[in-house]
Amino acid sequence: MRQQRNLKILIAPVVFIIFSFILGLGFFFRTPFIHWIEKQTHKQANHKHKTKKKLYTCPMHPQVIKDEPGTCPMCHMNLVPVKENKPSKEEKHKHNEYAAKDKLIVRVSPAVIQKSGIVTEVVKKKPIQREITSVAHIDYNESKETMINSRVTGWVEKLYVGFTGQTVKRGQALASIYSPELVSTQEEYLRLYQKQKASTSPELQKEIGKLLAAAKNRLLFWNISKSQISRIERTGKVNRRLAIYSPYSGVVVEKKVIEGAHIKQGTDLFKIIDLSTVWVFIHIPEQDIPFVKKGMDVEMTLPQIPGKSFPGKISFIFPFLEMKSRDLKVRASFSNPKFELKPGMYATLRLKETSLGEHVVIPSSAIIRSGVRNIVFIHHGEGRFEPKEVKLGVSDGKKGTQILQGLQEGDVIVTSSQFLLDSESKLQEAIQKMRSTPKATSLQGGHKH
Repeated sequence: MRQQRNLKILIAPVVFIIFSFILGLGFFFRTPFIHWIEKQTHKQANHKHKTKKKLYTCPMHPQVIKDEPGTCPMCHMNLVPVKENKPSKEEKHKHNEYAAKDKLIVRVSPAVIQKSGIVTEVVKKKPIQREITSVAHIDYNESKETMINSRVTGWVEKLYVGFTGQTVKRGQALASIYSPELVSTQEEYLRLYQKQKASTSPELQKEIGKLLAAAKNRLLFWNISKSQISRIERTGKVNRRLAIYSPYSGVVVEKKVIEGAHIKQGTDLFKIIDLSTVWVFIHIPEQDIPFVKKGMDVEMTLPQIPGKSFPGKISFIFPFLEMKSRDLKVRASFSNPKFELKPGMYATLRLKETSLGEHVVIPSSAIIRSGVRNIVFIHHGEGRFEPKEVKLGVSDGKKGTQILQGLQEGDVIVTSSQFLLDSESKLQEAIQKMRSTPKATSLQGGHKH
């Protein structure tokens, strides 16, 4: 028993030493092995990252792109691999600079630029000027219209205006009306007036004066003039008929009464318009609306009066468009001392050249309009072109368009053959989108074959 115990005591240290040796060997070989595994994994990741997805396109329809061979859904031609130009180190460096700014750059060789007829132009600021010529029609000046009506009930005993279109002057008698109520009020006024004049009592004169003032006011309300009232006082006679006078000079455009007619209080008798000034209504197309301002000088010509022009000013701009014609109605005022300008005439109005100040203006031909976006190509030199979305303003009427946003003075833009660049830019943009998606499909929505 003692020998066995001694043997165990000797074996225990030996086992411990052997175990420690084996454990040390494991740690010694573990680190290089892990490094080797990590290196192989990194190589595989780099290889996977460098391997680009191969894309296929149609020679006739470059907008069709797929990530596998097949046929075009539009013309059924076999798809071909998309070719990529490998840029030089200098071009690659410049490309990285632009890529950092998230720009899509189209590269075109000098030979292609020359053959395709690409023309460029430097963007400049210039005044936007417009001369507008539009049709118009002459109408009455609504502020010079007067409706003459009766303030009493009675009968029209005499008409001094016999027809529509007759010219009248201010203060001219238009008609005479017999009104029993008017006659009785005149008689009452005359009686009170004479009674007050004959009375010697101050208190009685004061009381009569109140009644006299009330009767006089009724006569004034019925359009009896102060001169007519003075004549009643002076002559001691009442007027059997009330004369109605024209308050303005003008033309009778409506005659609503005949001689002998019975009328009531408030009945319209005549409509008179002063034609010494007329209104002209101009119809402005939508594209010319920004150039029209109140107070602008205008010049009018009429086919009925050849060889003569009439100056005027825009006096009012309507706050809405005409629904059917989709144009803006603008009103101008014209002096008409000789009554040459007759309501109902058609005319031609010319708005003298107006300016909106200096703005960025480019040729309209440089703009690619897709209906959703408006694109202009900027030339950065050395065959590098960038598609730039712009915000459009007004047209200058001379094949130029105002740019509100997207370009600045000094930019060089393409003004001809930009559709070739547009096709190439759309192709490159589509390729980028296809490679950024896990599974590419045709941009036209075609089925895979």
